[in-house]
Amino acid sequence: MNGGGVKDDMSILWARFDRIQQSTQESANLTNELLLRLEYMSQEQARIAARLPEQDRAWQHEKKMYEERLRVWENLYQRNPFVVILVDGDGMIFRDEYIRQGEAGGFQAAVHLQKEIEHHIQHEAMDVPVNSRIICRVYANVGGLASTLVRANIISEISLFEDFVRGFTRAKTLFDFVDVGSGKDRADDKISEMFKLSIDDFHCRHIFFGCSHDNGFARLLEKTMDDDSKVKRVVLLEGAPFEKELLSLPYKTKKLDGLFRDSKLNVHKANGINTGVQAVPTVQKNYSIVTGLPSRFPPAPSRASSNGNGLVMDSPNFANVAPNLPRTPSTSTLASDGLPAAIKPMMNWAEKAAAPPPPIVHPSSPKYEPVNREEVIARNRAGQRVDPQTRDYDKAEVDRVKKIKMCNVHFLRRECPYGTNCTHLHHYEPTPSELATLRLVARMAPCQNGSGCQDIKCIYGHRCPAPPSKTNRSKGKSCIFGESCKFPPELHDLDCNVVKTLVIR
Repeated sequence: MNGGGVKDDMSILWARFDRIQQSTQESANLTNELLLRLEYMSQEQARIAARLPEQDRAWQHEKKMYEERLRVWENLYQRNPFVVILVDGDGMIFRDEYIRQGEAGGFQAAVHLQKEIEHHIQHEAMDVPVNSRIICRVYANVGGLASTLVRANIISEISLFEDFVRGFTRAKTLFDFVDVGSGKDRADDKISEMFKLSIDDFHCRHIFFGCSHDNGFARLLEKTMDDDSKVKRVVLLEGAPFEKELLSLPYKTKKLDGLFRDSKLNVHKANGINTGVQAVPTVQKNYSIVTGLPSRFPPAPSRASSNGNGLVMDSPNFANVAPNLPRTPSTSTLASDGLPAAIKPMMNWAEKAAAPPPPIVHPSSPKYEPVNREEVIARNRAGQRVDPQTRDYDKAEVDRVKKIKMCNVHFLRRECPYGTNCTHLHHYEPTPSELATLRLVARMAPCQNGSGCQDIKCIYGHRCPAPPSKTNRSKGKSCIFGESCKFPPELHDLDCNVVKTLVIR
C-alpha cells in the first residue's frame, strides 16, 4: 500500500465524521426546539384549563336560561289551544229542517256543527291538538233574516227563528249566535275583525270561515294568502256554491253535509201570483228577493167610505194609519184564503177598502172552528184595530205551553199551510186553559200588517201587550221593554176604546 492511498482514505473518514456530527447537532437542535414548544403548549393548556370552570359555569347558566324560556313558550303554546268557527249567518243559513224546529233545531244544529269540526280535527287537521276547544260565532241580522224566512214560507212566524237562535246559543258554552241588527256590512265588519284577531293568536290553531256566498271576503283573505303558516290554518266552509273570487284563493275548503243550505235564500212570488209590487229585501245582502211587502202602504182615502162590511172609515185620523204601519214585517200571519199574509197587502189602501170581504168559512166547516158564535174586529176612533182581552200573563204557564210546541196556526186558525209537514204539534188535545195561553203567546208577536190589519182570523198582536213603563219612553216604545220590544213604536199607546166593529156571524 502506498502512502497516497492511505491519505485519501483518512480524508473520506473525516468527511463522513463531520457530516454525522452535523446531523447529530441538527437532531439535537430539533429535539430542543420540540421540547421548548411542548413546554409552551403545556403552559397554555394549564392556563386555559384554569379558566374553563368560570366559562363553563357562564355557558351552563345561559343554556339553562334559554331552556327555561323555551319551556315557558312551549307551555303557553300548548295551553288552551282552540279553533274558531266564523259564520256570516245572513248568507250561510242553516237548513230548513233545523230552523223549523225552533229551539230544539238550534240545539241540534250546534251539536251537529261541533261533531263535524271535531271529526275534522281528529282525521284531517293532524297539527291541531285533539283537546282544542271549539269557539263558534254566527253573526246575522236576526230580525231581518227571520222576516225573510217568513216571507219565503220556510217558517210561519218570526218567533220560531228567534227560538232557533236561542237554542243554538244555549247548546254549547262557547257557541254564540250574535244579532248584529239592521245596517249594511255590520256582520261583515264583526267577522273581519274577529278573523284578524284570531289569525294572529298562536293559541288559535284553525279558523273555519263560513263565507262562500260573498265575494267581499276575498279582500280580507287576500291579505294573509302570502303567509303559508296562516294559509294552512284557514278552512273555508261551503254553504251556497263558492263565489268566483273565493275559488281562486289558496285556502282549503270543506262542505259540512246536512248543516247549511246549499243555495241562496229566495223569496218567490207567492204561488206564482204576480202581485205587481217591487220587493223590498228585509236583509240588505245575499238574498235574492222576488216579492214581499212594500216599504209603505199608499195613503188611505180622505173621504168617508165603507168596505161593505160595516167598517166605516170616517175618522180624519184613519188616513194616517196606513203610512205609519211597520216598514218591515215582524211576524207571519195567514190570510183567510190560506195565502201567506206577506202577499196580501199589495193592493193600495183604497182598493182594500173597496174590495169585497174575505170569504166566510161556515162554522160547520172542519177547517175552522170559531171560539165564539160571533167574531169581531174592533177598532178605535182612529180606525186602529183593538185586540180582544187575553188571559193574564203567567210566566210558568207560558213557558210550559211553549215547550209543548203546539202549532199556533193549526189550533187558533185551523188552517196550517204545512199540513203533515209541519214541525209543530197538530195531534194534541189542548185544554181550554192551554188554548187561552196559546192565544196569549200568539198576541205577543206583532202582526206584520200593524193596527190596520183586516184579517178576521189574525192571531197576532196589533198593539204591544206589555205593561207601560213609568220612565222609559225610548224611541216611542213606552213599555217596560223599551228598545228591545218587538213591537214598533206605532203599536204602543193605542186607544183601546172601541167605537167601530166588523162583525162576521
